[in-house]
Amino acid sequence: MAHDPAEAPRAAGLGGRLLTFAGDGEFSALSGAVTALVCAPSTDHAGYGDVLEWTVTTTAEVIALKLGPIVNGGIADYHIKIRTPEGRIVEIGELPAPECHLWIAIVDALTGDTHRARHHLAPVVHGTDREGQIRALLEALAWLDRLLDIPAFPEPDTATG
Repeated sequence: MAHDPAEAPRAAGLGGRLLTFAGDGEFSALSGAVTALVCAPSTDHAGYGDVLEWTVTTTAEVIALKLGPIVNGGIADYHIKIRTPEGRIVEIGELPAPECHLWIAIVDALTGDTHRARHHLAPVVHGTDREGQIRALLEALAWLDRLLDIPAFPEPDTATG
């Protein structure tokens, strides 16, 4: 995935619009916009890879903000596990592709290694068929939307401690 920093504002704008569709429950508009993004040439708008990267890095930023008070020593000390819709807790490596690649990239972004995150997104961007790309971006947007609704951990009370 070629990374073009000049595309970041366009990717953020399109990613934000897609996230708004998800948050507003406009799933028909969301799936239509994601399908158009995946199927269209990326010459006149932000490309799929840039929007997926924006979604992944924004997810990492939201996790860091929500967990901020409990990760004082750094996120690398924590282990992320995922609860499946069936209630099973799984390690990131147990997830099927492309979810596994997305969550590894999110962890990379949490540690500040955006280059490595892009490396882990490359199989999704270049090695996944269009249906898989659509599913990956829709799922990543759904995760981000859910994270935004989760309350942050409270700040520790430093005045009494």
